[in-house]
Amino acid sequence: MAHYAISFEIRDSRHSPHIRAKLESMGAARLLESLWVLTSPRSAPQIRDELQKMIDLDDALAVIELKAGSYWSCLRAKHAGVMWLKRCIAY
Repeated sequence: MAHYAISFEIRDSRHSPHIRAKLESMGAARLLESLWVLTSPRSAPQIRDELQKMIDLDDALAVIELKAGSYWSCLRAKHAGVMWLKRCIAY
């Protein structure tokens, strides 16, 4: 299983609930408003392709693999995302 950071910019806010619901259904935890963390057996391109169905052509999306043991630090991040980092990317 791989760990990912997923971020997006949605120009039309009516699509935000759809991508958030999809991320939640995939088991992702929210770290910041538009930054999520996820553990998945899928590759980054597979995750991107799945989430791309939820957004418009003028929206942006990034899926970045995180490695266990990477250093990280947060300020006023969402509790669920911080707990995910502590569990999956502990240093």
